[in-house]
Amino acid sequence: MKKHLTYAILFFLLCIQSSLASERPNIVFILADDFGYSSLNCYGAEKDLVRTPYIDRIAEKGMKFTNAYVAASVCTPTRYSFITGRYPWRSRLKYGVWGYGPLLPDPERETIADWLKELGYNTAAIGKWHLGYGKTKSFEEYTGTLKPGPLELGFDYHFGVPQNHGDKTGVFIENDHIYGLRSTKIQPYSRTYYGAVYEGFDAPQRVNIETMEDLTDKTVDWLSLQSSEDPFFLYFAPVAVHHPITPSNYMRGMSDCGPYGDFIQDLDWSVGRILQTLEYKGLLENTILIFTSDNGGEIPGNKPTSPEIQAVNYGLKINGDLRGDKHTIWEGGTRVPFIVSWPGKVNEGTVSEDIIAVMDVFATVADITGSGLPEDKDVAPDSKSFFSTLMGQENNSARISVITADMHGLQAIRMGEWKLIDNTLPEGLSETRKKKIKFPLQLQLYNLAEDPAESNNLYDKNSKIVKKLTEELERIRNLESSR
Repeated sequence: MKKHLTYAILFFLLCIQSSLASERPNIVFILADDFGYSSLNCYGAEKDLVRTPYIDRIAEKGMKFTNAYVAASVCTPTRYSFITGRYPWRSRLKYGVWGYGPLLPDPERETIADWLKELGYNTAAIGKWHLGYGKTKSFEEYTGTLKPGPLELGFDYHFGVPQNHGDKTGVFIENDHIYGLRSTKIQPYSRTYYGAVYEGFDAPQRVNIETMEDLTDKTVDWLSLQSSEDPFFLYFAPVAVHHPITPSNYMRGMSDCGPYGDFIQDLDWSVGRILQTLEYKGLLENTILIFTSDNGGEIPGNKPTSPEIQAVNYGLKINGDLRGDKHTIWEGGTRVPFIVSWPGKVNEGTVSEDIIAVMDVFATVADITGSGLPEDKDVAPDSKSFFSTLMGQENNSARISVITADMHGLQAIRMGEWKLIDNTLPEGLSETRKKKIKFPLQLQLYNLAEDPAESNNLYDKNSKIVKKLTEELERIRNLESSR
């Protein structure tokens, strides 16, 4: 059976539920795709290149974090860690990203959606999924009922892109079926941006240039059904700014750094529509807004004609002065923008340098809803609450370290101002993947306070620091929970 809250905790929550009904905040969590650390104006992007007024407004009304991390520099691990509050390498996913099935998170494991649903929240996951569906890898399964899936993880409603923007499924999933499926016919056709042949399901096909608008429309429709009587939790995962770079016709040409900048502005416009909907519904004042990214921005150096490179040539520093990008172990791949607003609770225009991780949202939400995580550390085993930080208080339970990884499963640990890059390869890594590792497999140590660009390897000069970080890394690896 799924490890639900203990009966004692549930009884306590039910007792206080009515008194908290007017105070339980709505929660909107926005996880952008491949969105770099400095791609927002509030994180350094120049306004003469790209404009992000709506997302910046969240920062103006709340708190901006400068040391927020993802579990890995590719998307699936981060999404898994957010939903479960657990390091992804504790699961079947030791490296890389997940394919088209089966469902990666164990339905028997408590998720953030389960947690909030048990507290009376309406829950929805809209946008990119990339955590698998069903029980097999067979695309024939897609023509039937896709279970287990998001609904078995605690979400009341799901409308999603199965894997990536422009993926070969070519369709949307609504709840546990292909959206608009007409028959079980599968007739492959044409090719995707990535070169794969579309599966050819007999259903409405996604149009890349319209996907952001389609996802936002579904989000607005779902929000329009919400009221002040019951709290809600929305996990919105836009496909911007993942390849293919397909800004809408409306936004095309509006930025001053090419299509990539236009796509950033599409993302901002989408967030703006969500804010407007909440405001018109009278729900904004009781809503926590969280904006972040699943990993750093991608800068494909071997493709000089790519929209990202064009944007860089215009002067846009996608990941700021951080080294590396998506897929890598460097800060540019794993440090992300992270913004939280909560009207009347989080002081406006504040900045925190605390180390946090995307998977910490689970524990923080547990504190916000008044109960905190249970003693059973199998629930959100690696999630640390930053609730006290949001409240402007000293955070005695603050995260002291965080483990990050690259696409090949190589790990690094951040602890204080120090970062140690380990050279241990995960079990099962193929010879092909080993050959793709681009940087030397040497142990590396950086002082991020003095060297944010990770240019000066201090491994041979700080044996005590190396020992301390190595011991912490091994401690976390050898335990089933780090909280």
